[in-house]
Amino acid sequence: MPTIEVSKKDLESLIGKKLSKKQLEEALMYVKGEIDSEQGDALRIDVKETNRPDLWSAEGISRELRTRTGMEKGIGQYNVSKAKIECTIEKTVEKARPFICCAIIRNVTVTENLLVQMIQLQEKVATTFGRKRKETGIGLYDFDKMAPPVFYRGYRDKEIEFVPLEYKVKMKPSEILAEHPKGKEFAHLLKGTEYYPIVIDSKNVVSSMPPIINSETTGKVTEQTKNLFLEVTGHNWETVNTALKVMCMALADRGGKIEAVKINFPKTKTYPQKSIETPFFATKKIGVTLDYINRVSGLGIDAKKAVLLLEKSGMNAKAKGSKIEVEYPDYRLDILHQIDIVEDIIISYGYNKIAPSQVKMSVLGSERKETAYIDKVRDACTGLGLQEVLTFMLTSMEKQEKMVSLKGEKFVEIANPVSMNWSIMRKNIYPELLEFLAKNKHNEYPQRIFEIGKTLELDAKTDTKTAEKTRLCIAMAGKDARFTQIKSCLNAVCRELGKKISADEAAHPSFMKGKTALVNGDVKGILGEIDSSVLKEFGISMPVVMLEIEL
Repeated sequence: MPTIEVSKKDLESLIGKKLSKKQLEEALMYVKGEIDSEQGDALRIDVKETNRPDLWSAEGISRELRTRTGMEKGIGQYNVSKAKIECTIEKTVEKARPFICCAIIRNVTVTENLLVQMIQLQEKVATTFGRKRKETGIGLYDFDKMAPPVFYRGYRDKEIEFVPLEYKVKMKPSEILAEHPKGKEFAHLLKGTEYYPIVIDSKNVVSSMPPIINSETTGKVTEQTKNLFLEVTGHNWETVNTALKVMCMALADRGGKIEAVKINFPKTKTYPQKSIETPFFATKKIGVTLDYINRVSGLGIDAKKAVLLLEKSGMNAKAKGSKIEVEYPDYRLDILHQIDIVEDIIISYGYNKIAPSQVKMSVLGSERKETAYIDKVRDACTGLGLQEVLTFMLTSMEKQEKMVSLKGEKFVEIANPVSMNWSIMRKNIYPELLEFLAKNKHNEYPQRIFEIGKTLELDAKTDTKTAEKTRLCIAMAGKDARFTQIKSCLNAVCRELGKKISADEAAHPSFMKGKTALVNGDVKGILGEIDSSVLKEFGISMPVVMLEIEL
């Protein structure tokens, strides 16, 4: 959770009114924040809103408080002047760090408070939202020391050298990664790259090597700086643009004038087909019914009140009968579902204003039918001498696709994964049990295991666009593991559950040809002997038979 250091006087100046400590503590609840410590004018504010980088600065907090307290309403407007300069992305950065978006902030009055907040916001966004600079690296420069147009291109190690920030001698990229403190800290982000990404101007003056370090020439912002050049680099176009908007809004809130930069892209499939001016402030829309709002929140409000509360949340809203159309800023990546709109309504209403209500009926708890059914499956499996194991739902695309010989699979992916080993939700359980067997090669054979667990698939028909399923997976490893053995397990489990099934010969990339069957009838799935190429991927030398069915 980000902890923001601010000057109380500076915060009050940005809000537009003075607040007592009690008033400030109450107001900070709108940003899920609380005062962590106070030393004179210096405050440390613990912001528990981890999905909104636009709140991680004095400017962001004040912007939210002005709206939530009714001083402003609706979506805040930021004027962006048309682009006068260009930044061209060259194909040489495509593999290392493909995207950059830029902006110019003119007529900035650089003060100590501005510098403190910009450096802090830059680090908070790059570290938390940007996953320690992996997804977003942010650079600020003295634009008056640059000679546009700007280029974002890759250089081999021997082709470029520049003086990194706080140094006095020119260094090659590899030397910076090996010797500079920031280089050593973030060297892994450019490990193995042939072309180092460089931001450079028309006079071949280097501005930075993203996401590692700025140059000493243009990368130092002081109180004498009047015009700023901002750039954000990363691997995802939407992510880098969100970070750029957050930075631009904070500077605009202090009187800076935003000017767009035209981004030119190379002609490859990775990039948009046409040039785009950044930043661009757009909006998205979502619908929510009044019945859903009141059912979830228990507030019992009418449409007019709901619209008012949404406007206090920094959104635009219109009531059309029992449905409310909500328009919100596109940098609000935390809004994915109607429930997120309801949460914003409750925040604007005030959690402390919600009167607790007495439970109107008493009920007796009982076991869910689904739980009883799962327990029956578990009993059947343990009765067959199988040992239950548990694996993670979060996994890797390599394991769920490449290692089991599948191609073109679509998964529920994590937007900003900390590691590629934990980047998707599993679609099948059997790859996870194969990994389990691979990690237990030192144990005695035969090994007979099962797992009853959840899988997640994409499904456009549901409101969440995903479908959760409960599955049973059984795996047997040993020199005697054969198709007939796993087929007997399937028959025994289905007989215990009273399910009628059939097993018809089929082909599947993960299973051996001629020794694979699709399960149809009351339950559906697949069973068979795992192909030798798949076993080799996992480093398993023993034959393995498996089945996976949907319960």
